[in-house]
Amino acid sequence: MVVVCGAGRKEPPGDRSEKRRMAFVSTGCPTFQQGGATAVLKRARGHRIATTRKLQGLPFGHYSGLTESGLAAGEVFSPNGTNREVIEVQVQLPLGIVLAEVSGGIYVAAVKPGGNVDLMSNGKVKVGDRIVGTSAAFGSATWPSLSLERVLMALKTRYKGEVTLKIERAGLAHDIYEPKVEGAADIAKSAIVLSDSTKSDLEVQVRNALRSFVELRSAGLSAIGTLTFLLQRSAELLKKYTKEKDRAISVNNLYGRLKRAGVPLDNKIYNLFMIAYINTKAPEKAISIFQEIGSPNTECYTSLVKAFRKLNRLDDVRATKSRMERNRVPLSVITYNTILSAYAQSGDVENVENLFREISARHLVPDAGSWNNRMNAHFKAHRGRARLEKVRDIYKSMRLENVAPNKFTFTILVSACVGCGELNLAENCLAEMVDGGVQPDTFIYNKVMEGYADHLKYESALTLLEKMHAGGDAPPNAYTYGQTIRACSAAGHEEIAHSLIDSMKSRGFKPSAHVYVNLLRAYAKRGNIVSSFRVVQEMQDAGFDPDVRTMSALMHACVESEDGALAVSVYSRMVQLRMKPDVVSYTTLIRAYGKRGDTEMALRAFNAMKKERIAPTVTTFNALIELAMRGGQTQLALEALREMNDTPGVTLNRRTYELLCNSNCFENCPRDYVWFLMDVLKALQESKMYGNGQLYCELLSACSLASDAVVAKTVLEHRRTGVFNISDKDQALARKAEERAAAISRSVAKLRSFV
Repeated sequence: MVVVCGAGRKEPPGDRSEKRRMAFVSTGCPTFQQGGATAVLKRARGHRIATTRKLQGLPFGHYSGLTESGLAAGEVFSPNGTNREVIEVQVQLPLGIVLAEVSGGIYVAAVKPGGNVDLMSNGKVKVGDRIVGTSAAFGSATWPSLSLERVLMALKTRYKGEVTLKIERAGLAHDIYEPKVEGAADIAKSAIVLSDSTKSDLEVQVRNALRSFVELRSAGLSAIGTLTFLLQRSAELLKKYTKEKDRAISVNNLYGRLKRAGVPLDNKIYNLFMIAYINTKAPEKAISIFQEIGSPNTECYTSLVKAFRKLNRLDDVRATKSRMERNRVPLSVITYNTILSAYAQSGDVENVENLFREISARHLVPDAGSWNNRMNAHFKAHRGRARLEKVRDIYKSMRLENVAPNKFTFTILVSACVGCGELNLAENCLAEMVDGGVQPDTFIYNKVMEGYADHLKYESALTLLEKMHAGGDAPPNAYTYGQTIRACSAAGHEEIAHSLIDSMKSRGFKPSAHVYVNLLRAYAKRGNIVSSFRVVQEMQDAGFDPDVRTMSALMHACVESEDGALAVSVYSRMVQLRMKPDVVSYTTLIRAYGKRGDTEMALRAFNAMKKERIAPTVTTFNALIELAMRGGQTQLALEALREMNDTPGVTLNRRTYELLCNSNCFENCPRDYVWFLMDVLKALQESKMYGNGQLYCELLSACSLASDAVVAKTVLEHRRTGVFNISDKDQALARKAEERAAAISRSVAKLRSFV
């Protein structure tokens, strides 16, 4: 099917442009209706017919892109007359080319890559070739192409047949993308981009439109239609690049080409370039582009703020806002939200609250983004219960203002709930989210999964994993499986965790090294040496070489299985592999020597640790105290306690008191046990620390066994003077210990009175 555009247009008197007509040959749709023809006709008429000139290059047609029906419109200019090679091409209809009549000649204005002409001529037909003859309407004769109407008649009558085209060959137009190309061979190479299958349709259209724009401008012809099309396609291409994080080079190349070609860019295109640079991790480029904008609008300033926010340049964010106010550029809600997010990232609650109030003062309405930034600022600035209360208060105010929460709102809420261990509230947020028509995504589910893993709720984790699989809208990812495995491992269900790794692999996810280490630690905690070494082998098979964490976990498995010698052997292997031991490695080594009763080697390991400037933790000191108490070396235990008290950042925990309150060392000497516990209390007082409920109860019990009413009375007096800090957990035990001590005191008093 053929549509003639511009044939019936009357030129105004005195117009210095000669009449041109263009024919568009369909590439696929044989039933193109009159309505479609009218649309193409109108589009062609929208282009101003400009003066035809002799060009140094060859003719090139700008066209808005061949659609599925193969129709296109454009501006074409004349070449200078040259002698050309004539070839004949036999091709099936539809042809897949754009023809144009200029100065009495019929020229190829565009060739659709993959069309019949392109395929059957083996790519010989190029833009700029002249059609000098076509098959006659009937028979096998060839008619000279004297007019466009004659060509169209032949094509119409032979629509379902084969057409012979006689073509005068032309060279290729110079490519603006390769300005230094010289010679026919190089020009041919540069032209390959027109049909390069690796380029997207948008990139090809932008490239061709830019080439046409340059040729038209250099010939002094109008390029308004070409420019409009070029900017439109460039905008679409930039939006495409914005979604692809690794396309900063492509964005940079496009910008350079447009600037070299002298394409006038408007604020919309400048802003799209800035957004593309920001999203492709090149905010500095966005800032430099802003400097080239003559009169930036609100959107451009907003993108500038985003760039400064990415670079964490808060001073520049403030300066940009002041500059907008000084230049009387209105701030939109989106602009305010962008500034708010910059302050919220740093937890600057004061500035966030001031800006939030300013939005309403400017007669703007805060949207969900405004409220979310306010919530996020408090989330960053607070911890624990205070964080949850602040976030929930803002959420309630948001709902009272009839602002619908979005996915980010619920993400902050759920994160605050999980951080406080309020898993029931987190689950209620998920239910409210669904009721409000907001579909939870994988990230939010993973936040809840983190809470389940932290609190050993492995059954809830497994249920949520199954729900995510069944729903389909938020499928689990590798991190989801990792947290579920952590929940099962920490809860002591390592076999379930191990089966989840197999399930994870079957679904195409590769377990990370951290997943294997979590499973290894679960086996190690139970002292399961065989399974621990099996996990290490699986790690190696998966491509993960053992590291310090892995070897430390293996040592821990050996220690828990009471095999200190094997733990020391694993440590030696770690040193052979030139791994640098960390605090966990040294602590486990001390415990291993403790299992063997080798105090000297344990102390050597402790001193080597300090020599390496590795700060011991409370677990390290507990390992020393355990070693000392097991060997009856109470003075060593007291020395370790005193050094622990003097070490910055180390605080006694319940395990420390549990190890110190070990009466097995004093089975036959209860009075010595009383005095040892009093020495422990004295060491705490020297460091201005309190005794806890465990020590208080153990002292009173020891006094009862030793029938030492004097020390018992002293301990009771210490409690009244605040020497002990007894938690609610130990209150009941403290009362029972006090009752036993009182009974012993009464018995001693009666015995003394009898004597």
